[in-house]
Amino acid sequence: MAEKDPQLSQRQLAKETGLDITTINRLFTNNFSRVDVGTVEVLCNYFTREVGDLFEMRNPEDIPQRKSRKRSNSEVEAA
Repeated sequence: MAEKDPQLSQRQLAKETGLDITTINRLFTNNFSRVDVGTVEVLCNYFTREVGDLFEMRNPEDIPQRKSRKRSNSEVEAA
């Protein structure tokens, strides 16, 4: 998401979309294991993009490891 608009802050996005700041932070930092379909719909509408424009599949070895989360065989990362 930050790649789409580098000037857009997480707080501003939360305010403009009504999404929780914690949800947005997890998406910005790629620290999530799933995304609610309602959240995806709000983001697609806000950015006027399709789902595939916002998210991309990456191999687990290409994603920096996080300390507190287990990895699955396939991960989705916010673009």
